[in-house]
Amino acid sequence: MALGEQEQRVKRKKGQERVLGESRVCRLAILEERCKELGLKVIYDDLRGEGGMCRLRNEYLVIINRRAAVHTKIRMLEQALKRYEAKTTVIPPLRTAMSSSHPGSG
Repeated sequence: MALGEQEQRVKRKKGQERVLGESRVCRLAILEERCKELGLKVIYDDLRGEGGMCRLRNEYLVIINRRAAVHTKIRMLEQALKRYEAKTTVIPPLRTAMSSSHPGSG
């Protein structure tokens, strides 16, 4: 019995009626759309490793092995989004943040 058939049988035993992998593919599409909204370019290519995120001439790229499993692609996009959002989040200076939170102090 193939591994895919075995996984489908396990899913049915737990009472889940969805097609195996459907939610993963949907999650991947959502993450790809989020990357696009933020300006992260996602590229699928033939690689020896899994891939990663890099910056090229002020443009952020996420390069992923096209043969990687869906859950690996999801993990890589989640990591890239986390890193990108951490790099692009602007934290206000401490003095400004303190003075705006306490109107009487200054």
